[in-house]
Order: sequence, then structure tokens, then C-alpha cells
Amino acid sequence: MEAAGEPLRLVQDVRLSGVALAVGAMDAYLCDAYVDCLSAALQAYRRGTWPSAQLPSYYRRQLLPAGEVLDVSRMQRPLWSIRMAARRVMERDNMLAVSRIESMFNGILPPGQRLWDCMVGPFLQHRRKRFTGDRTAADIAALAAVRPMTSAAQKRLNEARKAVTARARSRISSTVQLRHDWIHNCGRPKTSIVTKSSSRAWTHVREVGWFVVALDDHLDQHRRA
Repeated sequence: MEAAGEPLRLVQDVRLSGVALAVGAMDAYLCDAYVDCLSAALQAYRRGTWPSAQLPSYYRRQLLPAGEVLDVSRMQRPLWSIRMAARRVMERDNMLAVSRIESMFNGILPPGQRLWDCMVGPFLQHRRKRFTGDRTAADIAALAAVRPMTSAAQKRLNEARKAVTARARSRISSTVQLRHDWIHNCGRPKTSIVTKSSSRAWTHVREVGWFVVALDDHLDQHRRA
């Protein structure tokens, strides 16, 4: 029995490792994307092309390493110094807390395109209740088509849209926690080892991909710099 159980444990290890790799890839993307957005915003402000008088508050409070900003070898390329400084910020940081994403990327997005309400459509297109909950695209469209759009009707629409994005973020957060449990606790967050079927492990990986692609597409289409 013990010998027969070894392959099964190995398979479980590979499945959880696959989920952990997907989360690590998401973290790498989010870190790189934030560096790109932060440096683009700072460079636009330095050139005087940023579309408002002030930087977004989160970017305005971001601490940058003075050594990179003031590096004399880059005095002829001050915008490059800004990018390198932004890159240094994330070298020892990570983006494994989904709750950070909103504040770190909303600064580059214009009003009306900020996270998370605008992500309802991209999330719902996959038609997976496990990922977005019970609401469907048809449900949201029906609520949006109500006329007259009274305050009560608008509230129902807003609540439905928030429920979709909250569910998706909760799913990604649970996948991140699964990664933590595997990496830091050997897949044993409590007393028993977590197991995942092949389809469940693949679901976690696939949802991470959906989340990243939706965010990346939105940033590409709407970022201000």
C-alpha cells in the first residue's frame, strides 16, 4: 500500500506545484506591470504631459531610492533614472495580496475605467459560476436595461456588478492562499494535507490566467500614460 501510494502523492505534489507556479507568474506580471505604470506616470509628469495637475495620491506617496534617481551616470537620461528607481521599488516586494491591485493600478487609469467595476464583462465572458458567482452577463444586461433607471434599480445593478468582481477576486485570493499553504506549510494548512483533483488544479490555473489577461487588456486599452 505504501509503495502504491507514492505515485498518488507525487501527482498531488505536481498539481499543487502547478498552481503555485501560476500564482508566481501572476505575481511577476503584476510587479512588472506596476513598474511600467508607475514609471510611465512619473515620466509623463516630468515631461509635463500628465493629464492633470497632480499625480495620483498613491504614486505621489511612492518612495523611490535616491541612488537611482540621482545617479550621475544617468544625468543625460533622467527618464531612465525614473524607470530604474521604480524597478528597484519592486525588487524586494510582491503583489500576492489581491487587495493591493486596485490602489496600485487605479492611478494610471482615467475616471470611469478604474478597478473593479469595469472588469465585469471580461470576467463574465468565461461563463463559470465558480469564478463569478450566480450572476450572468444576461442578468447584468437585464438590470442595466431597466427603464426608468430609478435609484433602487441602479442600486440593484451596482450590487450585482460588485458581486461579480468580488467573487472573482475572492477566487484569486483563495488560489494565492493555496499557494502559500503549499509553499510554506507543505500543503497542510491545518491538520490534513490539501488534495486537488486534476480538474480542480487546472481550474485554479485557468482562473489566474483569466484574471491576468483581463487586467492586462484593460490597462493596455485605458491607461493614461
